[in-house]
Amino acid sequence: MKSALPPPLSTSVKNASRPWLSCDPRARLLATLVASAVILAASSWGQIGSGLMVVVLLHLSSGTGPGAALNSLRPFRFLLLFTLVLQVGFAEGTPLLPGTLPRAMTIEGSTAAALALLRLAGVIAVSAHLVRTTSPLELARSLGWALTPTARLGVPVREVTLVTALGFHFFPVLLDESRQVRAALESRGISLRHPRLRLRARALLFWTLAVLFGMVDRSTRLASALEARGFALPRKQAHRFPSWRVGSTVLVAASLMLAMAAICAR
Repeated sequence: MKSALPPPLSTSVKNASRPWLSCDPRARLLATLVASAVILAASSWGQIGSGLMVVVLLHLSSGTGPGAALNSLRPFRFLLLFTLVLQVGFAEGTPLLPGTLPRAMTIEGSTAAALALLRLAGVIAVSAHLVRTTSPLELARSLGWALTPTARLGVPVREVTLVTALGFHFFPVLLDESRQVRAALESRGISLRHPRLRLRARALLFWTLAVLFGMVDRSTRLASALEARGFALPRKQAHRFPSWRVGSTVLVAASLMLAMAAICAR
């Protein structure tokens, strides 16, 4: 069964030609967190432009291109539209058009809406870029590595790592499988959109049973895979990250410089 997410690009063949893909996943995670924080903290057009330029550079360094950034925004189009309407319609100030209401289409509201829209779009694009270019296991292990210091405070780092790995890899597969089951049922005349209520209920029952049986079978295989990776042991096995290269050091240094520049700009 194919995953609903696009296949990760971090392969040994492409790593040699793409700077981003040759970096350690922990360095990629740090760079993404810094870029997201810079974009969220931006309060002027110059800062927004700098943050979006970082997003462009990240996509160029991985070879994903601007089309991938735009595609990552498509599932969130209603959230972006809601943010735009909320800022434009409920901000007081100077009317944008003569003769309009003071609280509708103001200059201040339009400016705030544009800034909020670009901030949200930038964070979504840079986060989706990390998910696209990093395998689910690498990303989950990197998050677990970042949360390791909090283990002394009682944070279940191992469980968080496991849930993160499932969220990035397993649940999109289930969603894709449910869509395929629904398409298979509709091809046999069992439609969830049938005009008759009794037939819709029967179709829903068949779809639910098919998905549940698929989940049971997949959960068995998932349990075997997790046990093979050491999650069933009393102590977790040490995960071996790729060898740390110069590019990873450069990426971390650039991220720290970007963070310092954003702090000084405020």
